[in-house]
Amino acid sequence: MLAHRVARTPLSAAGTSMQFLAKSKTAVYKAHVMAPVGTRILSTSQSDPKKVVVAPIIQQRKDRPLVPTFSIYEPELTWCLSGLHRVTGAAVAVGFYGGAIAYTLGPLFGLGFDSADVTSMIATIPDAAKIAGKFVIAFPFTFHSLNGIRHLIWDTASALTLKGVYTTGYTVMGLSIASAAILAFM
Repeated sequence: MLAHRVARTPLSAAGTSMQFLAKSKTAVYKAHVMAPVGTRILSTSQSDPKKVVVAPIIQQRKDRPLVPTFSIYEPELTWCLSGLHRVTGAAVAVGFYGGAIAYTLGPLFGLGFDSADVTSMIATIPDAAKIAGKFVIAFPFTFHSLNGIRHLIWDTASALTLKGVYTTGYTVMGLSIASAAILAFM
């Protein structure tokens, strides 16, 4: 008899709580379905939830800054170089793959992107534009390569102090600009 009561009590309690849970889910579902898009419903004692509307959420979202960290934190060398490393890596990849695809498929479509056409086109450009163009092409490659070496140094657990991180960061920037300039004037 005792075993029968012990087994029966949780089942009846579970049945009651399941019925309550089903009713509360239905009420919550109805409240969310009845709410207009972009508004909030306050839980008050009023019977009609459509009458209780707060300012539209869309307008509140328009007033927020896109990235709050840009307005809160001062730009630091570490995250600037991290972002520049990613951007230059993407630029090198797009330049390499884009050039390879254009060089391969250009003559098939009559675009005139072969060695003779590229050489004759570059010969007509003024010298200052050639130097600037070579610097623009060389800088992402040199920076990404030298910053990759910086990351390899970090992988050996060297230069991980704040002073070491800044020293290697300024060294990478200086060497990248210098080597890109040397390559541009060649």
